[in-house]
Amino acid sequence: MIRIPYFVIIAIVAFNITAFTFLLQMDFLIFHSVVAKIVCWLLTIGAWTLAYVYRNKTFDIRTGK
Repeated sequence: MIRIPYFVIIAIVAFNITAFTFLLQMDFLIFHSVVAKIVCWLLTIGAWTLAYVYRNKTFDIRTGK
């Protein structure tokens, strides 16, 4: 059985959301919306919160449980 911590899977997604939020916050993207920045920051906080909540759980690749 190959077991991967959920933290690894969620942290990869959370890091990508964080990078997108950073680019949006620094106005490197085409659109400059305050509402979009707020929504992206909330998504970032939520993603890292999920990574923290699932830090001790694992996912088995073969069985999917």
